[in-house]
Formats: sequence, structure tokens, C-alpha cells
Amino acid sequence: MGLVRLFAAIVGIGILTTAQPSVACSNATLNDTYGFILNGVNKAHALTATVGQITADGKGGLTGSETVSNNGVIVSDVSLTGSYSLHWNCTGTATITPAGGTASHYSLTVIANQIEMAETDQGFTEYGYAQLQGNANCSDAGLKGITGFQGGGFYSGSSLTPIAFAGQVKADGLGNMSGTEKGSFGGTVFSTSISGTYAVNANCTGTAAFTDTHGNATHFNFVLVNGGMSLLQINTNAGAIVTSTAIR
Repeated sequence: MGLVRLFAAIVGIGILTTAQPSVACSNATLNDTYGFILNGVNKAHALTATVGQITADGKGGLTGSETVSNNGVIVSDVSLTGSYSLHWNCTGTATITPAGGTASHYSLTVIANQIEMAETDQGFTEYGYAQLQGNANCSDAGLKGITGFQGGGFYSGSSLTPIAFAGQVKADGLGNMSGTEKGSFGGTVFSTSISGTYAVNANCTGTAAFTDTHGNATHFNFVLVNGGMSLLQINTNAGAIVTSTAIR
């Protein structure tokens, strides 16, 4: 078969492909602050959940803080340091070390304003993502408005009890919120009103607490991302291994 005929045959059956535009990532690509959320199982076969904030300096350095639940044992506001290396194709690696702890290693894939993450340490099965903080109004007033949320996880005790939930709250911009929540706790469906308070720090981290109509109190830490339009949250009640996300 001649070259012209072969080319025509390839085009005719749709095999011919075109070159894709090349990407050009480097360490300088990550030069901002991100909120992150991770879930999985650690080396001790305990469920883990993490929400935190980390800043990349554009030169391979990382600093930040995190709140972690290891099988329901909560440790808040742990300082982080670390390093990262990003390849031209926007994949890379990171090493993150909590104060007084052991370094964790991650595989990274950067897509627009999000970083996909998976831990690569032997014995660990943890994954998640980081989102760009962006230009957010980091204040109580900046959170004013209606927010929808959803999440889930487990409560530890004599056994693990799963929970899943979704709802809506309205923040008044002065540190107060109220709304509704529906979900399932161990297979028992619930529906409740909630009310409480929140506080946003100048660095776009924050805390919140609400009480439902049955008198149950829930506390959580959060990080604002996506220009303040989204929140990454972790329940800080003892025994909780629960994370959630919210969108305004």
C-alpha cells in the first residue's frame, strides 16, 4: 500500500491523532495558599481525617497547619513544614512534616486551582485534594449568606458508627448561624434544626459550633478556599472521624 493510500486509510478509520498543547509546570506554579482535606487509613489501620491550610512559596517550600483525627483522637492547629517538587507535566511529590511528628510523602497532580493528593508511604491509604484559597474576605462578615454543606465519616467507640449528612445554614456576618440538617447516623435517619456561632480568622481558617434541637453540640474547624466561596471542614468532637465541604 502506498503512503498516500495508507494515510487515507488511517484518517478514514479515525486513528490519526493530533498533538495536544504542552503544559509547563514548575515549582513556581505553586506560589499561594491552599486549603486541603485528606481521608483514609493510617499504618495502624486506624481511620484518619485531616483538614488544613498550607502555603507554597514557589521555590519548593511549604508551611502551614492542620487539624487531624486519628480514630477519633483530635489534634488541632498542628504546625507544618515541608517541601515539594513539581515536574513540567504538573505531576510531582511533596513531603509534609507536622511539628513533633513524622514526615508524610504525597504524589501530586495539579489541575487548574486544585491539587490531587495521595499518600505514598508504605502502610498508609490516604487521599484527598487541596484547593486554592484565592482572594477571600477572611472575616465573619465575609461569610455572610447562605451555605449548603454535605459530609460524613464515622464516630468511634465500642464500634465504628457511620454518619452522613447534608444541610443548609445562614450566617449573619456577625458570627451567628442557623439552619437545618438531615442525615443518617448508623442507619437511623434524622432531621433537625441547628443554630450556633462561627469565627473566621484573618488567615481564612476558622472555628464553628452548633447545637441541634436534641441538644447535641458539634464543633469543627474549617478553611476557606475558592475565593471564600467554599469551605473544607473537620469535626473536632472527641470520637469523630468526620469531614465535610460547604459551598456558598
